[in-house]
Amino acid sequence: MNGIRITQATVTDVTIIRQLAIASWWPAYGNYLPHGQIRLMLEKIYSERALIAQLEAGQLFLLAYRDDEVVGFTGLTKKAETPGVVRVEKLYVLPSEQGKGTGKSLLDAAENYARDVTASRLELHVNRYNPAKAFYEKQGFVVVQEIDIPYHDYVLNDYIMQKAVGYGSEN
Repeated sequence: MNGIRITQATVTDVTIIRQLAIASWWPAYGNYLPHGQIRLMLEKIYSERALIAQLEAGQLFLLAYRDDEVVGFTGLTKKAETPGVVRVEKLYVLPSEQGKGTGKSLLDAAENYARDVTASRLELHVNRYNPAKAFYEKQGFVVVQEIDIPYHDYVLNDYIMQKAVGYGSEN
């Protein structure tokens, strides 16, 4: 056991989710994404208003605690357009938590949620330059598509990765 406790977030947690995003995005992306893109995405995706809207739209947020401190989070949605798939919309841990099993604990919780809703696969997007791709591969994810997504004045250069999680899943 790595000392991590996972709980479901509520609307009262949006401030801490925003703070975690800001604290984790700059170290994660600052070396290879334009800083204007990081600022834009933090505002569009992680403002308190945007987070509340995501919760109200059905996105499940899980928080990772080490002792009494929130050290990471994930956001999960069932893909309406692709039955049987749960999408990991976001997964971030504080830089001080990397390598301590926190991200794995959050992915394990995502897998449990996927099984609970009888999904067969987890899916996520990862930037093609993000070293986290190796972490996802170690957790059993494989690249299924390379995609470029226009986003305001930027282009998101991503891999779509998937992992079979049960209920009729195929590798």
